Amino acid sequence: MMAQLNPGLAVLLCVVVAAPLTTATSEFVPQIPASQEESPLANLWKHALKEQGAATPTERDDQGPKTFIAPDYGVVINWVPQDSAHPLYAPQYINLLREILLDYMVQVVVKPDDPRMSQPNGLQVINRNGRTITFKRVVSGDITVNGKKVVKSTAHKDGTFSYILDKSLFGHRETVHEVWQKYIETVPVYDPFRTLIAGPRAPPPEKSETAAASPPASP
Repeated sequence: MMAQLNPGLAVLLCVVVAAPLTTATSEFVPQIPASQEESPLANLWKHALKEQGAATPTERDDQGPKTFIAPDYGVVINWVPQDSAHPLYAPQYINLLREILLDYMVQVVVKPDDPRMSQPNGLQVINRNGRTITFKRVVSGDITVNGKKVVKSTAHKDGTFSYILDKSLFGHRETVHEVWQKYIETVPVYDPFRTLIAGPRAPPPEKSETAAASPPASP
């Protein structure tokens, strides 16, 4: 007598098999390819690799990202005020740095002439954090990425493609600025000539329970 497979179990098996296709590839950023040495994110990327050290994964050329996105250089350098301490270079924010970098990497090839960009929903792909990236060609002929205008697209000799945007994705500018406001409270502040303006700000002293409970003195 042939046993029948429980339908509920069959559904569960399907979910287990499909799940890896939509999850992030790695929590570490991959090695920077030659095509990205001049990327607006290159300095941050190289710093992340330095912090990762031996933990950086080794990927074959056919395993690494095929499409790279980045905000314009002028946008990236203005994530924090110039000549100010940058939190993304601080060890305590390495996870945030990785998350930001992986948001701009896509495993599949996205070509500027892909006709699917002109469809109503555009061409949707998944970045290395598992987030949706939508490439669309608008009426003007320009390409947008999640609504941000592409100011430059490049096809590289290694078969990868790059897209430079006029703005940051996923609110990165706002996120980094918010972190920066907290970070500068903990580091020395220098002027453009490297003269110390102010040292790290100490947290305010905590009020003791006794002092808080004591009534004000009589006049």
